[in-house]
Amino acid sequence: MLRSDPTNEYLLYRPTGASIDSPLLVVVLGVSRHWQQQVAAFIPACERLGVTLLSPSMGGAVRAGYRSIGRQEHRADELLHDCLREVSLHTGIDATRFRLFGHSSGAQFAHRYLMAHPHRVESAVIACARWYTFPDTARKFPFGIRPTKRLPDLAFNPEQYLRVRMIVLDGTLDTEEEVFRHSDQISAQQGKNRLERARRWVAAMRAQAQVHAMPPMIELIEIEGVGHHFGPLCREGRLVQRVFWSLFGATVDEESVSTQHQ
Repeated sequence: MLRSDPTNEYLLYRPTGASIDSPLLVVVLGVSRHWQQQVAAFIPACERLGVTLLSPSMGGAVRAGYRSIGRQEHRADELLHDCLREVSLHTGIDATRFRLFGHSSGAQFAHRYLMAHPHRVESAVIACARWYTFPDTARKFPFGIRPTKRLPDLAFNPEQYLRVRMIVLDGTLDTEEEVFRHSDQISAQQGKNRLERARRWVAAMRAQAQVHAMPPMIELIEIEGVGHHFGPLCREGRLVQRVFWSLFGATVDEESVSTQHQ
């Protein structure tokens, strides 16, 4: 439990013999009763590579809105910052910058967090987000980067967030149309399904980098034969291996991947 707010909890894994120089991986997952088992999929690789892992539950009062960072009184980004401060205090590691992975609803939060706080994120992997914040100054957050009264202090600087290396993952079977839809304008902008939205968002981010005369730091990898569910992504899509290669440049063998996830 988070000591400053017992209604929220997080998981922390420290590898054997970890020093204060241990790199930090933050994993944000979707709302699931299998959250702890899913996080456990990353632990063997963290142990082998000496990586400290932090995964906030995004529970308590922030749960309903964490995908879009929340509201001013229940901020998911501030909850993460509270977790990071507590972890730094008790382990001595520098938690001001970290690698970030998000899946599903956690991917919605993760890419929005990165765009709002790019100075905190070294690199990120975003997997199977349902909706995206497009680099569109005409559309209000969370679907664009125009400021919103809901989060008045949230600001987006393209010349900062475009410098962060991002890998976007989605399965080639992640093409089911949503039952829940936003406005026709939002759906027309983003697309009919997760895979189409990932393609459009990556293209929009690359186009914005070109406008700012910056090299594109974002790449989309489409994983053959899987959709967006966590278990098949890990088993058939080698999700854990892809995350550690993308964020740490490290090869993870089969023995370093937990098979206990759902």
